[in-house]
Amino acid sequence: MSADYKRPRVKSLLSRAGVLLFYVALWSALAAWIDQPLLLPAPGEVIRKLAALLPDSRFYLSLGATLGRTLLAYMLGIVAAVLLGALCVKSRVCELLLSPLLSAIRATPVTSFIVLALVWLSSPRVPVLTGFLMTLPVVYSALVQAIRAIDPKLMEMTRMYGFGRIKTLVHVVIPSVLPAFVQSCLAAIGLCWKAVVAAEVIGVPKLAVGSRIYESKIYLETDSLLAWTLTIIVLSVLLEALLKKAARRLMEVRHA
Repeated sequence: MSADYKRPRVKSLLSRAGVLLFYVALWSALAAWIDQPLLLPAPGEVIRKLAALLPDSRFYLSLGATLGRTLLAYMLGIVAAVLLGALCVKSRVCELLLSPLLSAIRATPVTSFIVLALVWLSSPRVPVLTGFLMTLPVVYSALVQAIRAIDPKLMEMTRMYGFGRIKTLVHVVIPSVLPAFVQSCLAAIGLCWKAVVAAEVIGVPKLAVGSRIYESKIYLETDSLLAWTLTIIVLSVLLEALLKKAARRLMEVRHA
């Protein structure tokens, strides 16, 4: 790795570290000014609480359960969006029937879905449904718009050269929609993650990060609540970073 390549990367890392230190200092100052750990514990107290949670096996079981529900909801949402998007592009009737439903999903508050779903499903399944419903409209809309934005002249050219459906899909449709599809998937993961945790807070399944947050609130353990929240933020950032890295690799393969 050359020095010219390293320099911007080091500068970016230092900038991010500086921003992080600024907010930690601001948090410390606010905690000292309020001087009420129940309302806002200092960063050191939250870190100590997080360190105390790390040896507990339930910490990792809760994280694993939440992560599993999020990934399941996310993948189901993407698969459904691809299938429905392809169907609605081909069939105007299907799009007319699906459009009001997706508009209702976008407009309805997440908590309404959660409370309603708790009437129908067991609490561990509700977060999966909620995350699915948050992922589906985002990816579907981007996919349909990207397919419809394909240049008609390009499609006409494929017919002139006798491209079959598979060849047109592989060489024209997928390369054309891939950037928008990847960006929508990256945007959806944050929404899915937050929706899953919110459903866990309300539904309180046995093993879940949201359940631990609810317990911290019930017992007025603000340091524990912030420790779990910090864990969620870190895990969400790592998950998004992994997806961005995978997306870059996918785009590189496409260009190659």
